[in-house]
Amino acid sequence: MIKFGIVGAGRRGLDHLNVLKSFEEVSVQAVCESDEKRLLEVSSKYKLTGYSKIEDMLQKEDLDAVIISTPVQFHVPQALQCIKMGVNVMMEKPISLDVNEIKNLLNAVRSSNVIVAIGFQLRYNNLTKVVVDNIDESTLSMLAGRWYWTIPPIPWIRLRNQAGGQVVEQAVHLLDLFRYFAGEVEKVYAEYTEKGRNAEEDKKNNFDNWASYSVTLRFKNGTIGNLYTTYSLYPEVFKSFPNECLAYIDIVCREKLIRYCNDKEVIVFKRNEETKIVGSTQNSIFEMYKSFIKAIKENNKYLLPTHYEDAYKSALLSLAANESAKSGKPVNPETLIN
Repeated sequence: MIKFGIVGAGRRGLDHLNVLKSFEEVSVQAVCESDEKRLLEVSSKYKLTGYSKIEDMLQKEDLDAVIISTPVQFHVPQALQCIKMGVNVMMEKPISLDVNEIKNLLNAVRSSNVIVAIGFQLRYNNLTKVVVDNIDESTLSMLAGRWYWTIPPIPWIRLRNQAGGQVVEQAVHLLDLFRYFAGEVEKVYAEYTEKGRNAEEDKKNNFDNWASYSVTLRFKNGTIGNLYTTYSLYPEVFKSFPNECLAYIDIVCREKLIRYCNDKEVIVFKRNEETKIVGSTQNSIFEMYKSFIKAIKENNKYLLPTHYEDAYKSALLSLAANESAKSGKPVNPETLIN
């Protein structure tokens, strides 16, 4: 039996908890939450031992793994506490807004036998394999992604100094897939604007962030990429067009277009061939935990496409975009940590 603890019992933490409870070989033992009312509700409903401090949970429970689903400023400190106690970690993104924290965690992971993975769950869906299998590496020319969204429903995510902005907090999922499809990035240039979400109503809703984002990438293999995202829209923007995606990536090869529609489907257009449509057949979070459980059992982090020693590079890429937007200059992501 693999024994889990949950740190952070908000919306996302409960998503993880409910998926974990579907595995027969998993026992969710404990939950850690700073909000006393929520802690009591969740621990009572799911019959878990409740803790207000992670150090108490780690000391008193014999856990194999911990899920970290707290606000971003707690991620690395809590992961380091788990590593110190020899407990494996699945951590929500963003990893951190601080490059030094990302580097410190990398060093800790490399000097331990603990498995640390990041919740880039889209890599685990069957659609990702469909894209990879259809990419012509020798002619891969461009990736173009978008994520259209509204003002974040979770209050702290509306604040750039707490969540880092949309590219770091949300669209990092797409940047992670960009890397998965096309390899590492050698240069990123970004422009952000507050225009479009800076009305008085937005200020009353405590929105203090960039509204729209444009990111240009050059990969080491010569492929180019573009990512554009926004918080300026409204949730029902495509209500009349149910087949439209709020988030997608177009992958362009010679005379071939592969459209990845986030967690929904992949469409492959190729000259002189019939268009192929492949739908999602898997729950991405379930598949992620299936791989995580297997990695723990076999003590093999390389069973996870999002183990920390790969996933931290997606975090660096998102922070490099922020740095470029602030400085007005292109940034090599690797220089942030080296």
